[in-house]
Amino acid sequence: MTSRLGFGCAAASNYDYGPLDEAAWIDAVKAAVDADINLFDVAGVYGFGHAEHLLSRALGNKRHELVIATKGGLKWDDRRRVTRDASPRQVFQDIEDSLRRLRLDVIPLYQLHWPDPRTPLAETLEALARAQREGKIRYIGVSNFSLESLQARWKIPIDSLQVPYSLLCRDIEDGVLSWCQTNKTSVLAHSGLARGLLSGKRPLGSRFRAHDTRTRSFYFSDEGRPQKQRLLSALGLLSERTGRSASSISLRWILDEPRVSTILVGIKSRVQLEENIQTFGWRLDASDRELLCTLSDACPRGQAGTPAHAAMGQ
Repeated sequence: MTSRLGFGCAAASNYDYGPLDEAAWIDAVKAAVDADINLFDVAGVYGFGHAEHLLSRALGNKRHELVIATKGGLKWDDRRRVTRDASPRQVFQDIEDSLRRLRLDVIPLYQLHWPDPRTPLAETLEALARAQREGKIRYIGVSNFSLESLQARWKIPIDSLQVPYSLLCRDIEDGVLSWCQTNKTSVLAHSGLARGLLSGKRPLGSRFRAHDTRTRSFYFSDEGRPQKQRLLSALGLLSERTGRSASSISLRWILDEPRVSTILVGIKSRVQLEENIQTFGWRLDASDRELLCTLSDACPRGQAGTPAHAAMGQ
């Protein structure tokens, strides 16, 4: 059984989400374990292997007791140019590399990071099933797949789907959640805080370093600015009235959707962790939830943002 709040490790790349204080991040990982968070989501491409190394170091021997979910199907060259490659050969190589960096004998959940238009999904899933039979991975997941991709025919069951879901990205309500429920596929919701926008800490129009993925994110763009600002203002007022952080309110809205198994939240510090775990032990009032849904409905659709590797080549 995985915790409903998962620890997202993208920030440990020390690149895509700005600089990282490694000591503070390791402290946050240890505090998360103490707070009974048992799912840690990472990827080979995060920091080009660095994030997996750092997570292994932070967890120490506890890494064998927890659910570590990592992802593959992306490769990079010496110039850090990233391309999608979910061919069986690359998948096997990615799994071996992740096992080595994480210092594990078996990866609890292994996910295909993005669809690869050049490799039939059936071939990738067959490769993952073989790795499963060989005891290298326990469960098979996919990430960032559309409903159309999920509805394709294949023989290998998919244990989990990782997709963006938040007050600013509700696309999965149009069929994906129902498909996952019917097919007994767990939903791992990422980007629940819209890359920090819904935390109330980064206003619209915020500026980031050139290589920070948020510079290209639709979340922080001027598209739908008045509608997004009204939603952010409502979150701020709710935060003032309830004494809860905007982060916890945004995440609580997601947790009140029973078809979502776990929210993956990117965390850099113990302070961020403490704000996010305020999500538990309460529910949104019906009127407050209705208000957030109404304001969310008015925002533009398709706000999932740009994958971290998009500007580097696919």
